[in-house]
This record gives sequence, C-alpha cells and structure tokens, in this order.
Amino acid sequence: MFWLQPEPVTPLRVPASETAAARPLPDFQAVEVSSGEAEGLALTGRVLEPSGRPIPGAEVFLAASAQKTLTSVRCDECGLPLLSCPARESGIQSLAFFEHQHGFLTPRATVRTDAQGKFRFERLAGVSFSVWAKAAGFGVAMRERAAPGEPVELFLPALRTITGQVVDDGGQPIPNAHIYAVSRRTALPAEAVAGGEGLFTLDGLGEGPFYLVASAEGFLPTVEPQVEAGPQRVRLRLTPTRTLEVRVVRDGAPMAATVRLKADHLSRELRTQGEPARFTGLYPDEVVITAESGSLGSTPRTITLQERVTQVTMELEEAGKLLVTVVDDAGQPVPQPEVTLRTVTGEVIRREKGATGALVELGPIAIGDYLVHGHTEGFQDVELPVRVRSGETPVELEMTQATLISGQVIDEYGRPAPNVSVLVQPIGDTVLADADGHFVAQVPSPGLYELHAHHSEWGGGKVKVTAPASGVRLELEPAAAIEVTVTAEGRRVEGADVVLWVEQQGLFRSDRPSGPDGVVPMRGLPEGTYWMVASHPDYLPSDRKQVRVDGEQVVKVTAELKPGAMLSGDVMDEQGAPVSGATLTVMPRGAEPAASDARGHFEIRALRPERTYRVEARHPGYDQVDKADGTPGGPPVKVVLKRRPVFRGRVVADDGTPVKRYRLDEHDISTPDGRFEVSLPVAGEQVMVSVDAPGYEPMMVERPVAPDLGDLVLQRAPTLSGLVRDEGGAPVADAVVTCEVCDESVLSGPDGRFSIASPPYVVQYSVSARKGRLSATETLSRGNTSTLVLTLRPATRVSGTVYLPGGQPAPGYQLDGVNTERGDAVVVVTGPDGQYSVDMAPGSYRFMLGEDREFAGEPALLVRVEGPSMRLDFGAAPGSGSLTVTVKPERGKALWVVAGDSPPVNSPLELMRSRYAQMVYQPRSERVTLQGLPPGRYTVVWASFHAEAPEGPMVRTVEIPGAQEVSMVR
Repeated sequence: MFWLQPEPVTPLRVPASETAAARPLPDFQAVEVSSGEAEGLALTGRVLEPSGRPIPGAEVFLAASAQKTLTSVRCDECGLPLLSCPARESGIQSLAFFEHQHGFLTPRATVRTDAQGKFRFERLAGVSFSVWAKAAGFGVAMRERAAPGEPVELFLPALRTITGQVVDDGGQPIPNAHIYAVSRRTALPAEAVAGGEGLFTLDGLGEGPFYLVASAEGFLPTVEPQVEAGPQRVRLRLTPTRTLEVRVVRDGAPMAATVRLKADHLSRELRTQGEPARFTGLYPDEVVITAESGSLGSTPRTITLQERVTQVTMELEEAGKLLVTVVDDAGQPVPQPEVTLRTVTGEVIRREKGATGALVELGPIAIGDYLVHGHTEGFQDVELPVRVRSGETPVELEMTQATLISGQVIDEYGRPAPNVSVLVQPIGDTVLADADGHFVAQVPSPGLYELHAHHSEWGGGKVKVTAPASGVRLELEPAAAIEVTVTAEGRRVEGADVVLWVEQQGLFRSDRPSGPDGVVPMRGLPEGTYWMVASHPDYLPSDRKQVRVDGEQVVKVTAELKPGAMLSGDVMDEQGAPVSGATLTVMPRGAEPAASDARGHFEIRALRPERTYRVEARHPGYDQVDKADGTPGGPPVKVVLKRRPVFRGRVVADDGTPVKRYRLDEHDISTPDGRFEVSLPVAGEQVMVSVDAPGYEPMMVERPVAPDLGDLVLQRAPTLSGLVRDEGGAPVADAVVTCEVCDESVLSGPDGRFSIASPPYVVQYSVSARKGRLSATETLSRGNTSTLVLTLRPATRVSGTVYLPGGQPAPGYQLDGVNTERGDAVVVVTGPDGQYSVDMAPGSYRFMLGEDREFAGEPALLVRVEGPSMRLDFGAAPGSGSLTVTVKPERGKALWVVAGDSPPVNSPLELMRSRYAQMVYQPRSERVTLQGLPPGRYTVVWASFHAEAPEGPMVRTVEIPGAQEVSMVR
C-alpha cells in the first residue's frame, strides 16, 4: 500500500526545495481490518440509486476509520485541518499530496452487491469503518464511522462535473495548468489539465463539496476550499511567484551570512558567502527579514513583496544573543517550551522549541528592544519585554501552571469522536478535540464548568465538571434532530451550511456542508425552539425560520437560498490605466471584500439584486477620487483612483541618531538608517503625516509637497525613572514595568532601576511592576519628576461566595472584573457550592453584577483588594441588606453607595478607588435597588461621572440595615 512508504519526493512545478512544501509528507501506517480466519464482526448494507432503487453489481470498499488520509492531516502551524487552513502556504503543502498520490483512500477489503443491492463484509477486526461504493453511471458515495451491526445505506449520486478556467492575475488564460480535486467527504482524488484557453473539466465526480488546487509553471498554487459540482464555472487565478534578493553588508562591503525569512506559515533560511541570498517561490505577502554572521546581526525589516523581484540590503551591526530559560513559579523547568522572539510591534522574528531544562538561544540579533513569548501545554502563556545588549543577555521566563479540564469525546458506540468542538460554559470558550477525541481546555480559575459537545451527524452531549479535572468523558447522544434540505432555484444545493441558535443562549453550526442531496443533518440538539439560517458562498442566505424540536424526533425542514447578483467593475487611475491590488468593499455590507486583478477588474458576488451599493476602494498607493455606486446585475462600475505621490525622507532623534522602527501614517517602517520612501496622501499643496515611535513624542508633520521631506526630527519623550524593590527594601531585577496607557514595557535592571517613556496627552496615569505573583501599582501625575519606588507585594488570596437574588449560592457563576489601576481583566468561576478562592494583585477593582455585564445601567461592585487575604461576598449574602434609591436618570450621571462616611468629593472618579462601594452608571429607571450591602454606614452620591457639574454632587448618609429607600431628586 502506498501509504506504508512515501514515494521519493520529485520536484514540484515550483521546486519544493524553494518552498514550504520541502517538509516530508507524513508516513501513514496501514490499519488492518480483517481478523483473518478467526471469528470477527460483520458489516452489512445496501447500495441504492438516488431514487432508492437497489444497484446490483456495485463495487463496495472498506477501510478502517482510523486510517489516516489527507482529510485528517492538520496544519503544523495553526492546528487546523490542512484542507481548512486559510494560509496560502498551506496550498503548497496540500499540492504535494496530490503530486505524489499520497494520503488518499485505499480499500483494505472489497465486495460486490447482489441483485438486491446488498453487501456484506465479514470477519472484521475493529469497531469503526469507512465504507464507499461506486457503480457504472454513478458517482462515489461514502459512509464514515460505520459500525458493525448498524445497517449502512449508500445512495450513489449521478455522475457530476466541475468545469472552470485557470487564469493569471491579469485574467489571461493559463494553458497546461494542472487542477487537482478531492471531495471533502471522500478522500479520493481527481485530476485534469487545462486546455489552450485555460479551460478544464473534472468528470465522474461523486459526493462533494470539493477542495481544488491548481498549479502551473512559474506560478504559485491557488486553492478553492469548497467548490460545488454543478453548472457554475470555477475561476482559479494563479499568482506569479515572487523572488526576494537579500544583500548583506557590513560598512558597505558584502558579508557571508545566514539570512532568515519569517511570515505567516512560512519560515526559510539561506546561507550566503557574500552574494545576494535569493528566496524564490514566495507569495506577495508581508515578510520579516533578519541576517546574522558570527557575533553580528541585523535590525529586523518588514517588507511586502509587491514586485516580481524585491531587492533588500541588510546592514550587519553590533548584536547580541538572548539565552532564555523557561521555568515555573517554583523555579523548575517547564516541559518542552516554545519560545518566540517578536519585534515590539508583534511581528514574529524567530520561533524555537526547546528541550525541558535547556537554554533556548535566540540571535544574534541587532541591539534593541524586543518581546519574548513563552508557550507550553499546561501553563499560561507569558510575554516579556527584553533589551538585547552586546554579547549574551540571560532571560528567565516564569510561567504559571494553568487550570485545566481534559478528557475525551466519545460517540454513542463508545468510539473516540475526532475534531468535535467542545464549548466550555459559563466562559464561552471552545476547544477542538484531536483525531482521537482528546481535548484540553484552559479555564480561568477552579470552579464548576459545563462542557457541551456537538457534532451535526454524531449527536451532542454535556457534562458538569469541577476544575481542575482530567479523564472527563463527554458522550455524544443522538437526542433530537433536524434534517435541513437546502435548495436554490428549484434544485438541491451542495456545499451549504446551516446555523441554529437560541436567543441569548447558544449556537449550533453544521460540521459538514450538504452533499448532492442538499441535506444537512443537525443531530444531538437539546429540546427547544431554534432560529435557523442556511448559507452558501454563491447565494444569499435563506430567510430565518423558527423550528421546534422535542424528544428524539427528527424534524424535516427546508431552507431556500436566494440567487444573488454580481456587481462587477474596473479600478483605474486618472489616465485610465488599470490598478491592481485594490480592496473593494460595498456599503451596506453584503459580501466579502474583493481585490482588483492585473486588469483592474473586480467581481463581488451574492449581492441583493436591484439594490444600489456604494463601492469603496482602498489601496496603500492611491486615493479614491469620486464616489462610485453600482447595482448588482447592472452595468460595470468604474472606480477611479488618484495615485499618491511618493515621498522620501529620514526619521531621526533629536540627537541625530536614526530611528529604526516607527509608524508613518499607516506604514510600519523598519530600516537601519531611518530612511523611508512611501506613498502619502496630500491635501492641496501640503502633505500631512503623523510619525509615531516607541520612546518618542508623537509628531504631526505638515510640509509643502516635495519629493524629499528631509529629516523628520522626533523629540524623545520625557522619561520616568524609578526603582523596583521587595518588601524588605532589596532591589528586584527583571520585573516588568509598564503603565496603563503606555505603548511599551521595560524590565528593571540588576539594581532594580528602570526608565520608561511617559505617556503623552494624559494628566494622570498608573505605573505597575510585576514579577511572577508579586506586583505593585502607583498613580502619578504627568510632569512628576521624582523617582518612583514600586514595592512588590504578594497577591491577596480573595475568597467568598456568590449569591443569587433569592439568597441561594450560585454554582458555576462567572465573575467578571477589572483592575481599574492597571486594566488587567479578572475572570473567576464559582464551584458547586457557589464559593470561589483566587489570588489577586493588590489594587482597586470593579466587578460587574448585572446579567448583561454592561457598564451602563447595571450595578458594579468597587472594592480595594489588599492584605494577605480577604473575604468578599457577592449578591444577596445572608445578613446583608438592600437599598432602593430614587433618581432622575440623566446622561453622564452615576450613583455611588460608598461604605463609611465619604470625604468631600473633589472628583467623582476618585470614588472608583473606594474601599467598598456599589455604583450604577446612567441608571435606566428612576428606582435603583442595590443588594448585598454589608451592615454599616454608607454615603450615597449622585453626581456627574466625567466632570464636575455646576450644581455639585448630591450626598446622603444612610445606615444598613435601616433606611430601605432614599431619594436623590433635588
């Protein structure tokens, strides 16, 4: 069998050695299905025509469900199924499977049907099988995960065809292009070669929809992931390959070096001896380039490969290395960490996987500021700002163990259910089970969670668990079901999807699109009334329809898709020349954006006919001249763009040194000498451009239009200096220091000292430091020049109970809060008894108490967290009281009920840092009732939230329990 040993890799049309496809294909081991002469299981069924008549003499094939194929391969980068990965580089990888005929279904047993269309497989070993059949005049149909003892019915569709054309980005046909297809249901390949006009036909197809990939000499492969066999012609547009030539120099002289390339789903490197490093087979995407030689390294550069050949010069300079150690909060090595080096704006430079306890070496890389990100299973991700210095810089990433729920999804026959989505409530996160049904969900805190799994064909299930938990068994059951038949223009539609939802509760999506019969099964649904909508990329969505399901019945409904109309047009400049690469959108929004090709032509499909749309074009080098309107199905739209002039210049600091990384309007620039050459918009005779760079004051430049803007000089931002120390007064190194409105973070030095740029345009802000579970926060006024001392303190253990309005504990309740000084979010889930216990950094917090968790109109609890431990109950706790306040609702007004005798209110925002208070911003009604107030004296404040009002705040004092109602109406 071909999967036992992959064939020797032969060159792709774009050579594999020059693309991501150089990765070896997986070695799929054959899975035995026969028990030989021993007793085994039997699997029986029938092969039928679409009308239900039996087909005698049909060939029926069988393989184990556990047999891996192309449809079970996952992307190494993002973990999605390879055939569903949106990255363009994944098309290169999938093409390799077709060119080597690797990873497709091969039968392990074959039989023929009798006169009644029946078949039987005997002496089977295993519990789950893929069964498919074919017959003369019919296409292939397949049943996945067929179980012995369960009758199998295979309805063979009529033979079906996909036709289309392969063109280049100028719309010109590409003859001799190769087109490959595989059904998303049945891993059996088909192939065609385009004729002289780029036209192709894929015949003899069975169930779909289909994944198509096309390739041709000199072009990169292109993918259409979900194509319906039928009358619609498919248009496959191939992109010419891009080439990147990187010249590495030191003081102008060529240098031998290693050049690295990083992009979405792409990682390449070449060694040069002084000649330009030449990367070929690239898509016209954004890439990050670095170079290194010995102890020298380059500043990372981010460029977009717009031209067929892009030439870049990388300057080697003094560099350093990062030596990264990854440990847990007890100082022990974490298992197999993945360490990523990023620019300060987030672009990935390097990603390395380290062995447990081993140093991870990153560099050499140019001296400067970067981010280091750590990831490993079972721990919370961590990111640190680092400053690369000459030589070696040790960095320690401290990771905190995560709270996990792990288990396996099982179908009704006890078999692992692969690739099933698991919803974790109440937090609403989802994780995907792997090929063996195993899943791992990271949750914010210990507590009671409810797991929901659903597969539209295998059923659904739920289970409650208390985290942390392992070995959870999540069983799928058929339960109630809906079968949706999707039609359009009087015929059944293949490749349609269905969504069911209940208002304010949950949403169910089909796991597989409809086949040739147009049917989408939705099994395992909880009883209830659902809204239903069907959709398809080539049609308008169906009207939403209400459907009621009860018990274990199967409700059969239909959904009609409406034919959409196409809006087409051309994008050109003021001289009538086509403009390619423009992004076209329509308003009101009714379809996905489209891009203009080399002819400037664009097409936006599935729009509502006889409706006028505003067409907007965006392009980094052009501005739209006039408004453009069009009607789908009407005459083509002409969109005229005006080319932006190209300006060059240099961004330097006030001491004359070049600024290497900055943002010029929407352009992110990385350059070793601070120079730029970009297209910018102009207004009359002036060019206005904003310049932002970390550590500098932002600047708006307004100058006469001229090709050379000269030097743009940035003033260094005022810096804030300080010291991080522990409670004993000793300096703390490598603490992360940031502020709530800062663009950057820094690490404290070996002496605990730090310096960070003060944020512009703010009067007051908070500065925080943290290291592991220790943290500190201080509030400062802009212009404060005194040295700031941040004393790290351990987290406070906060525990308590959440109560419902009736006074009962609330199990599995989600608390949402935020540290108002640092902006850090806090999510806590209660246990089965409504209790919780969690570590929180000292500081002021706001927790939302309303059902919708909205800031406006719903109560919030304000509390000061401090000390080694504290108790904090939420809701109508036993012994607590309530207070009803009468107000006259006004925009911008807020109501506070503050514990104790509040001092004079200079600014209402000061009340947000109260030791204990409840607050309602912009109450929705005249009577506001607040519950769960501990006994004691309170100050009630009704005031403007944002600014001081002329009449000043209204203040009242009450005792709880005692006064049950107070009026704040003047």
